[in-house]
Amino acid sequence: MIRWGIIGAGKIAQRFVKSLAHEPNSELYAVSCRTLAKAQQFANTYYALKAYGSYEELLQDSNVDAVYITLPHGYHYIWSIKAIKAGKAVLVEKPAGINAFEIEGIMEVLKQHPVLWMEAMKPRFTPLYQKVYALIQEDIIGDIQEIHTVLNSKQTDEVIQNSYLSDPIYGGALLDCGCYCATWITEYTKGKLRIDHIDVDLQDGYDLHTKVQMHIGNTLVTLETAINQPEKKVVLIKGTKGEIRIPDLHRPISAELKIEDKLEVIDCPYEVDDFYGEISHFVNLLENGKHSSPVMPIQSSLETAMLLDRIKDAMTPNPIEI
Repeated sequence: MIRWGIIGAGKIAQRFVKSLAHEPNSELYAVSCRTLAKAQQFANTYYALKAYGSYEELLQDSNVDAVYITLPHGYHYIWSIKAIKAGKAVLVEKPAGINAFEIEGIMEVLKQHPVLWMEAMKPRFTPLYQKVYALIQEDIIGDIQEIHTVLNSKQTDEVIQNSYLSDPIYGGALLDCGCYCATWITEYTKGKLRIDHIDVDLQDGYDLHTKVQMHIGNTLVTLETAINQPEKKVVLIKGTKGEIRIPDLHRPISAELKIEDKLEVIDCPYEVDDFYGEISHFVNLLENGKHSSPVMPIQSSLETAMLLDRIKDAMTPNPIEI
């Protein structure tokens, strides 16, 4: 039985523990917040055995096997490192770091303190994502020529201003939503990256809307992400033989496969919900003594962070090659 500790008890943590309740080899053991009262309220609601008024106290509890870190983006790196050094298995919400430097820092700490660490990039663990991956590996659509991704959401000004989204360091659309686009892109591209064109709507140092066209190797790639636009969340992967369109890249459950004039709809519902796949995968790894995921290894987290870094750097008029 894996005993879980939750670091941060916001809305995402609530959804996570509801899914965790369906995992037969897991137990919600402890929760930690900045205040004991909030931690106790969460523990009472979701039947955690322990409540702590600080994250450090939870990490000091030897009964905790694994932690789920769901804090604002700027705290993922430091609490990943603290949890790793405490000997805990770590599942950390996306983005695992605000830049590639932070991911590289986690990699260095893991060399000295080898534990299971994984970024909670939940689309990768859905049945639909795995089905699409298999189809592409089987060469169903041929060589990939284009990947187009969009993940836009419409947040109110009040929500943006009163949350981490408005932070100039770890806020903005690119870090919050663009990482989901980037994980699809980095899965299927390799080679030098060249930024062709970028449009950015900046406000007080953070991006409300970013749209970029680039080439990675010979693949044409577009990434659009926003927190102030009508909802849209699509990925289109075009190959030499056909194309695959996923209407919801964030929570994928269906896809449209088009080969010549034939259109096939592929339905792959979740097992339980969109969190369960990553939880089940993580628990299986931990029970088998693994320190890395074949689905979302830390190298994939680094590649995603590097892509987002290059897009941030591209808020200049000159193309960038890496």
